[in-house]
Amino acid sequence: MPKATPEDRACLDYAFRVVVGMNAEDEVIALRDGLSIATRNGVEKVDASSSTTNALIHVLAQAMQLHLGGVNLGNVRHDLLTRGMGVKAANRVYDHLVDLSVEEWDRLRARVRWYADDNCRPITSATQASGVS
Repeated sequence: MPKATPEDRACLDYAFRVVVGMNAEDEVIALRDGLSIATRNGVEKVDASSSTTNALIHVLAQAMQLHLGGVNLGNVRHDLLTRGMGVKAANRVYDHLVDLSVEEWDRLRARVRWYADDNCRPITSATQASGVS
């Protein structure tokens, strides 16, 4: 299974927080599979086909990725409509993205950099220094 990109993870993390109503101080980590979120309450798979809430999380995350990649927000809304999303839902995603402040977009970019630091190596126990018994 391919690992999710830092952008995948940061956008899923942020979209989850927005839709579920968590803030920046809440502990949320998008796992390497790009589909699961870890919170202090456990790990939850965010399956877009399981509920409208999870579908909204995925749509918002994908829209954020498009905009981070340079796509104009008006074009993001148009893409959502042409892919069959209802007008109300597309407008809701668009309105949310337009309302994000410059600081919030900067925080999202910082979260992308944070996830990019994850080298996916397993965490191992420390080894004993040589000569120490």
